[in-house]
Amino acid sequence: MSDRIERFMDELERVAGKAQRARSEEHALEILLEILRSRQARTLALAPFALAPHVESLVRKGGYELVSGREIARADIGISGADLAIAETGSLLISHDGISELVAALPPVHIALIRAHQIVETLDEAFAFCQRELERAPQDFVFVTGPSRTADIELTPVIGVHGPQELFVIVI
Repeated sequence: MSDRIERFMDELERVAGKAQRARSEEHALEILLEILRSRQARTLALAPFALAPHVESLVRKGGYELVSGREIARADIGISGADLAIAETGSLLISHDGISELVAALPPVHIALIRAHQIVETLDEAFAFCQRELERAPQDFVFVTGPSRTADIELTPVIGVHGPQELFVIVI
């Protein structure tokens, strides 16, 4: 498992994302707070995921404003989980619940918290997961690979035009 974690973190950094390994949920929340402080965030958007109640409690105590709905676009940072992480590409797989993909795409900074067991080795494994989920219920999935990138006609790359300028993933 540690090879898969290391590969995911290496591939994420190769596509300009930032990965950090947490020893525990508490350590993950400490890392999260460090990122919020370093980015001088004030307004946050929080997607529903397993650690969301702990994150919400922490950020409310810290005096951060939580926004939702149409206000997500004005958040400084979006915080979410992910269904899977793919080691082969350094990507996250986020299912469409109407909120998570907005939290991951609209604010200029996206922070995802994932558990090590959610990391799969290949895209084929991720597609198999999607197929199983689609058999249970129709839904959409979003693959997130690093910060948003685009290029102009002269092929000059620009970060953050169609999504976050920064992507952090905290692996627990």
